[in-house]
Amino acid sequence: MKIINLTLLFLLGGFTLFAQDGEMERSSEVKITKSEPYPVVDAYSKMYYRLANDEILAIKKNKKGLLFQKFSGENLNLKSSFTEAFEIKGSVPYGIYELNSSLVMMYSILDKKAGVETLYAQAIDKEKGAFAGEAKVLMTVDKEISAFGFARTSYGLFSFDVSADKKIFVVKYRYKPAVKDDSKNNDVLGMHVFDSELNQMWRADFTMPYTESMMDNLDFAVDSEGNGFFLIKKYKEELKLRNRNDPDNESVAILIASADGNLNEVEFSLGGSMIDDVTMQENKNGDIVCAGYYRKPKSYGVDGTFVSILDSKGNLSTPKFYEFSLDFIKKYKRISERGKKKMAEADENDKLTLANLTMRDVEILDDGGIVLAGEIYYVTTYTDSKGNTHTTYHYDDVIVVKINADGELGWMQKFPKRSTVESFRLFTSEKYTYILFTDNPKNADLPEDQNPHLSFAKERFVITYRTDNKTGERKHMALFGFKQIDGTPVYQYSSNRVIPLTDNSFAIELYIKQKSDMMFKVEFEE
Repeated sequence: MKIINLTLLFLLGGFTLFAQDGEMERSSEVKITKSEPYPVVDAYSKMYYRLANDEILAIKKNKKGLLFQKFSGENLNLKSSFTEAFEIKGSVPYGIYELNSSLVMMYSILDKKAGVETLYAQAIDKEKGAFAGEAKVLMTVDKEISAFGFARTSYGLFSFDVSADKKIFVVKYRYKPAVKDDSKNNDVLGMHVFDSELNQMWRADFTMPYTESMMDNLDFAVDSEGNGFFLIKKYKEELKLRNRNDPDNESVAILIASADGNLNEVEFSLGGSMIDDVTMQENKNGDIVCAGYYRKPKSYGVDGTFVSILDSKGNLSTPKFYEFSLDFIKKYKRISERGKKKMAEADENDKLTLANLTMRDVEILDDGGIVLAGEIYYVTTYTDSKGNTHTTYHYDDVIVVKINADGELGWMQKFPKRSTVESFRLFTSEKYTYILFTDNPKNADLPEDQNPHLSFAKERFVITYRTDNKTGERKHMALFGFKQIDGTPVYQYSSNRVIPLTDNSFAIELYIKQKSDMMFKVEFEE
């Protein structure tokens, strides 16, 4: 299995405790094996990396530093455990990145007295489960960078990108604006490009071609040759209330950043539509895939999906659109006859949309196909009689669009979901797309004209929808419950603990009480 972002940042905080009465009936295509128990570790963050099909490295940050745990074998038993001291005052951790076959931890240290910030790269020996040598200085930036008094946050100054083949690593940062007036300032961005051994290939500063008030940065990608790609939205006139929904006022462009410090612009338009959400990635052919959601000017949500591809010669394809139909939007909704009539009228007037749709993951398959996965996500608040404000985060239906390598629509699927706890995980193999989340058992055979049941703590279990990449045929598969797995009590489920292993298996670490954890391996029969 693959996941869109194998670089996991330090996940602060603990995990929610769940329980469910009784065992659940597992799907026949699912097999689960479990490791021997091992001592639990209290940690601020827990990160997991696949080293081989049956080998995992866990890195856990606690008061003593970083604890490295290695798991291996058919049952993923704990084989080694080692703590590295790491607590540097003023350091900002950026996470651990996978470069080629290596793991590298990035962090910076701010020296306020000297007025500089230094970025370090610490290699990790995956075989030993420990640091490999001393940390390497990647760069030192001075007070002209916006870190000093303008844009530095607890998340740090630098941002990072890795090419699809994991052989190119890019560090970016923003200079302090010359003026704070958006109508007069053009952003200047520093960009350092490294190979997988963290040798600098080139660096340059890029001045954006438009002022901040006349453009928005949407996304960034890097290809396997070390070229950078800024995706921007630009405007003919500064945004005002009167032109905010005018598609003629905006267009989209890709700025190609090369080692000579120049930006080459390739512009395109969505015609009478507007970008709602978008992402860029490199495919195996070296093309840059630009995919996202669009909306029509009168819409209050997302109308569909679009894709445009920039090939390695700099040619950009005309965007293709895949609109959500009336029948698709109506799925898993209990709608009155009056409501159906109003939806039909809205559809005729180009006002029918999927409201609150947020893009979560994008996978580019080995054959060139694209899988876009989003979620109906929104936040509600209310104030009780005592004046206390309560906030609820809603993670609802999962929307997946599969686009074939030839650019034609493969399929669209809506997976019914109602949760106030967490989102989902996307996995793909050559044959299937998997959507993993926690669910109410009543949703297993939910009719398309009914609303999904909310997944409460006492009624939840972990499921996956498996969809055939070619046909779009899908199957609901029950995996495990929240109280026990094959007689072993389990607690503290979180999707952040899921570790992809192969195209048809993953592992997850769960607490089993008695101050012990256990590693579980879940395999799907394909």
